[in-house]
Amino acid sequence: MDLRLLTFTLATGLPSAAWAAQCGDCWCVPGNSGTDPCPDWTPEDNFPSSLLADLKAKKLTNPYNDLDCNPYTDDNCFTSPEQELVGVDSAVCAFVYDDETCGTYSIKTYASAEAAGADGAYVSHNGACGLCSTAADLAAYIENDDMTYEGKKCATKGLIHSHWGKKCYEDLGFTPPCASIWNYDGIYDGKACMGICVRNLFSDNNGPPPACELNDCLQCDEDEAGPVFKDFAGRTRRRSGLNEEIGRGCDEFAQITIEACPATVIAKKH
Repeated sequence: MDLRLLTFTLATGLPSAAWAAQCGDCWCVPGNSGTDPCPDWTPEDNFPSSLLADLKAKKLTNPYNDLDCNPYTDDNCFTSPEQELVGVDSAVCAFVYDDETCGTYSIKTYASAEAAGADGAYVSHNGACGLCSTAADLAAYIENDDMTYEGKKCATKGLIHSHWGKKCYEDLGFTPPCASIWNYDGIYDGKACMGICVRNLFSDNNGPPPACELNDCLQCDEDEAGPVFKDFAGRTRRRSGLNEEIGRGCDEFAQITIEACPATVIAKKH
């Protein structure tokens, strides 16, 4: 089959009828193959337009430069400035606000949430800061709750022409550096997992409870492209405390309250 026809076919799979995943009666996949109890909390899923506007309006003082290399093909590819504490399980990425208005901020990786709190910083996601750690990218994640479907469309364009793929992600609201890692991820994934994903084109994202295992296509993405993406992007839906359309392990979700200007930050600045 012609590559363009094949990638078009991949991208036109039907979106999920409901974006938020369920595993039995739980919003996530409990541990021990689904036999552990469901958590007693659920991620936020209703965000006012005012919050999104505030996130988009914030000015970042230390942004990452756009990638000038492809980390999926270049082992010597690094962000600029270079990331810190990548791969440290306890690390968090936090917003450090300049004043109580929360209009201007920097992003900083801390060794732990406790260290961020002691510094008066607001934890925005688990894991080290990366290319998608900005407030604007958080807003894009919130607005595009089915990134599996949107990602297929953008990956299709990227497989035809890299520039088209990147622009597709930028049109979803992602910043250029974040759009770059999404684009490289989609292109790599489309090549590494294409055969498996064609066979699973109309498969459900997850199998039946209690285990709710990923289908083979999504598992291929998780294994082949996931580690590099998480390292470079920093922010993911799960790390940000956002639910998603694919059933994931409950322990993968950060319990974070998303706020435009947290009261603790305001108090700390006074």
